[in-house]
Amino acid sequence: MSIAANTIGDFARDLAARTPAPGGGAAAAIAAALGAAAGAMAARYTTGPRFPAVHAQAEALASLLDAAAVGFLAAADADATAYAAVGAARKAKDAAATAAAEERARAVPAGLLADCAAHAVALRGFLAACNPHLVSDVKVGIHLLAGAGRAAWQTVLVNHPGPAALAAARGHLETLAQADLAAYGLPTEQS
Repeated sequence: MSIAANTIGDFARDLAARTPAPGGGAAAAIAAALGAAAGAMAARYTTGPRFPAVHAQAEALASLLDAAAVGFLAAADADATAYAAVGAARKAKDAAATAAAEERARAVPAGLLADCAAHAVALRGFLAACNPHLVSDVKVGIHLLAGAGRAAWQTVLVNHPGPAALAAARGHLETLAQADLAAYGLPTEQS
């Protein structure tokens, strides 16, 4: 059964079990899905006749974040599957299968980190246009995406990324830090 088909309670129980998957990468993906969903909800409350100037922007953002949430849930399953494959390949002592499985185990959280950064930036850009009663929900979305991205980074790190992955991650982590600071209402280097 897919992680997305489980209840939050089932996922928390499975995460807490003494099993290799789901693990931290899947947890990061679930947090990212919740961040995208919070942002989508805030965007939906910024549509209609009260917000004609940003209606189209808000609808587009809500659709984008809906798709992101679905993608993040799929990433939770992909991460659990990738890490289980690493364990199976190592147990079989198959060097080629282990190398391929480890590459996939790095790629899933690296993609998650990049996606979290992109969607946190989109939400940061929406803060000024958002329905003022839903600004806190946009900020919740940003914080969840930032935390999920940083958590995904830890999963990338444990899988021994190369120099290119490290360089890309630095950029994504800086983007997340700037979005997170903006959501706190603190000045940033870009402010």
